[in-house]
Amino acid sequence: MTRDPIISAADRVQAMPQFRRALLAREALIAGASKTVAFGPREGRLRRLLAATGRGGMVVVSLVLLLGRYFAGCRVATKKVMPEAIFLGIGAMREQMLRADIQAQLGTEPHFVDELGADGFAALPRPSLTQVIRHWMRAMHEALEIYSEPDPDFKPLDLLSTLTMRLHELAYLLALFERLHETRPQLLIYSSTAGLAAYAACLAGFKVEYRQHGLLARTLVFPEFCAMVALTAFEGRYVASRIHGLALRLNKPPAALTSLPKVFAFAGDYEAKDPSPVTELAEVALVNGFHVIVRPHPRGHNNLWDDIRGRDGVDFDTDGRFEDFLGKWRPAFVASWISTTLLDGLQMGAVPVTLSRDNRLLLLPIDTIAFSWPQQRALIESIMRDSEERQRAFESLSENLQP
Repeated sequence: MTRDPIISAADRVQAMPQFRRALLAREALIAGASKTVAFGPREGRLRRLLAATGRGGMVVVSLVLLLGRYFAGCRVATKKVMPEAIFLGIGAMREQMLRADIQAQLGTEPHFVDELGADGFAALPRPSLTQVIRHWMRAMHEALEIYSEPDPDFKPLDLLSTLTMRLHELAYLLALFERLHETRPQLLIYSSTAGLAAYAACLAGFKVEYRQHGLLARTLVFPEFCAMVALTAFEGRYVASRIHGLALRLNKPPAALTSLPKVFAFAGDYEAKDPSPVTELAEVALVNGFHVIVRPHPRGHNNLWDDIRGRDGVDFDTDGRFEDFLGKWRPAFVASWISTTLLDGLQMGAVPVTLSRDNRLLLLPIDTIAFSWPQQRALIESIMRDSEERQRAFESLSENLQP
């Protein structure tokens, strides 16, 4: 059997020492082991510059980015805090629930750091420029070694642009967490991602617990988390096989709801752009007597819903957390793209339907937890019409979640 090139590349990077792993643990780079990756205009410009200047360009650009990162941190004026716990996240919908669970466990709210926000780390003690430069020199030395060695999986330009984009950020965050560790070595740190901040916290000596917020991609490479709360046993075992000594436990979902009304829920996705599957599936649900409820993604494309907005039998609801949404409407079906909302829906008693045509990057096969639209249109229409058949379909999918 041919070995999956993405899994092979991810395994190889996962086996590297953690500092080198942090520099290479970029999902776009790992994906490039099996296909040509599309880059945005900003990285496209960087790649053209690096193609002309090589490693010298990497050194200069990275130093400029480092100084920009440091002085941007200096300019952010905010009251410094010394929290009891920190939650590293990206503002994903599920993170509200994860943070609430941690607060209930600790009796105090963890300080939220939005890794994607310009001032996400502003409330934490700022590192000195000397610390930042020291870690940058170490990262640059490692990057030059990586680039000088032939790589079996990654193209030279992909490596060069990845290293240029990551090494300054790793240096800054490592200096920040190192300073934090000097005064608060027992600080509790939770992370919903396997991003650079989690790597930096682990490298600085903190014990970091991974609270999984979404379905895992095959392109993910993980820092040395001490513990993980996994959404599924399948994904938990996968991560545990890659991190020696990981303390693993499963997220405990609420009890599945029964006697569900004829409600069909759509949950938005921030990457989805094509409204046609929404329009087609909503029409089928309405024809079969379902009340259609839409929960758009706060960062998603509004045009997804243009064709059904204002239709009789269609309502929108953006209040509260997604679990509150499910408890309020008790949908018999939940439709989304590649989203944890499918898993949430299944655990709450709904039949999930995926609208994504490309699920190859997911670690957990999507067909084990959801039916596909429009590929399984006949089956989906059939279980809409027959509640007993719907229950059997739900039970067959639920069996796949057993440990």
